[in-house]
Amino acid sequence: MIRESTVLSSAKEFLIEALQNINDKKLNFAIVHSVTAAELVLKERLARIHPTLMSKNIDSKDLIREQTVSLSNLPQRLQNLGIILPPKEAKLIRTFADWRNQIVHHMPSFNIKAAKMQLPQLLDFISVFLRRDLDTPLEAFLPKQLYKTANGLLEEWGRVVSTAREIAKKKGNVLPNACPDCGATGVLCLHDDKKVHCQLCGSRQYHYDHCVECGRKTVSVFSSFDNGNYCDDCIDAAGDAYIQMLIDIERGK
Repeated sequence: MIRESTVLSSAKEFLIEALQNINDKKLNFAIVHSVTAAELVLKERLARIHPTLMSKNIDSKDLIREQTVSLSNLPQRLQNLGIILPPKEAKLIRTFADWRNQIVHHMPSFNIKAAKMQLPQLLDFISVFLRRDLDTPLEAFLPKQLYKTANGLLEEWGRVVSTAREIAKKKGNVLPNACPDCGATGVLCLHDDKKVHCQLCGSRQYHYDHCVECGRKTVSVFSSFDNGNYCDDCIDAAGDAYIQMLIDIERGK
């Protein structure tokens, strides 16, 4: 994998912000950050040919002060260099570029429902472009806490999960449980009878054991209370019961 450049590092920050905005239901911010991430990954592709190609006017005598090529012109710039974006992808980029301009410079007039439906397409384009053109798999690009968000949004993430499942099958002892960290199923392998290793996010902090409270065998963080293992559901229930007890005491019950 190619070492991250400043441009690619910035693209990562904007993509992470976009996914967090989606979690927080902040559509306008999600669009702005997603479009900026797309713009930066496309410019990164130009920079890998030559940094000068990111400039709007490559013949400028003062390239340091020269503006970079606009997002709407990036598909054509790439095409002129033999990097062809499918028409659907190029159109999607131009659509979101227009929406970003509306958000930043005007009152947004685009269809919110359409934007919500198309935003995952833009994010999926970014993830595909990262792997296909920048040799940067999405799972290496995102922090683990955003894997669940990506899993619910991106078609490309299905390929990532499928690969992890194939690795898990080869290693054997695959558990049916979902990974508590990344939310994927079919990626947890059991080692040393109780230790669990996720082949997708790499988590190793969980155990597979009987819960001393409910008796279910489950994947959970190992607890040393009374030298036993408590599943997450029972820990949550105990926490709820404790809070309710405090409320009852406060109310004089």
